[in-house]
Amino acid sequence: MSSKILSAILEAMDEILVGKRLRIVRDGQAGEVPGRITLIVKRGAFGSGEHETTVSCLEELERLDLEGKSVLDIGCGTGILSIAALKLGADYAVCVDIAREAIDTTSENARLNGLDSRIYPVLGTVDMIPDHLRKPYDVILANIYPEVLRSIVCKVAELSKPGTLFVGSGVMWGDNTEIIELYKKVGFRLLVNRWLEQYTTFVMVREGCL
Repeated sequence: MSSKILSAILEAMDEILVGKRLRIVRDGQAGEVPGRITLIVKRGAFGSGEHETTVSCLEELERLDLEGKSVLDIGCGTGILSIAALKLGADYAVCVDIAREAIDTTSENARLNGLDSRIYPVLGTVDMIPDHLRKPYDVILANIYPEVLRSIVCKVAELSKPGTLFVGSGVMWGDNTEIIELYKKVGFRLLVNRWLEQYTTFVMVREGCL
């Protein structure tokens, strides 16, 4: 389903059903739907679930075993991917973004979803993650621009370990092969590569340390 259609649905219904298990609603429209996990997103928030890269990342997350996992969300935006990961069983999430608005929105969305104590927002780059949170993560999320994915490849490797899952998106078709090859060089193996209308989404796993 295209991002334009999803946007129209959200505007009309204040709800998006994603994959087999997830449901995105605006604050004040929560409620519950049997068989669906509700993700509450602040009204008017950018990247709140209608974009094809966000939808595809959410669909890949619900296919993973996230029980008890630690999550690092680079370029967290609204925090929706981390919120989904936590509601799918992850233990905690560190959410990093260079935009104050994104961190404020992530904090507010964490509160709306009752996840204040399990989400740790960090304003800045991955280099600014506090020492007590600087360790290898089980899952790393990065729905961001290709130039950022290029610049953080070594940092992602440092913050991963054998078995770490890396879910990336925001990559235009023409950049897909280059980005994936960069991450292969630091020890990741490709598991999934989805081609969307304009972008790609991929899931990789860290193999042995180099």
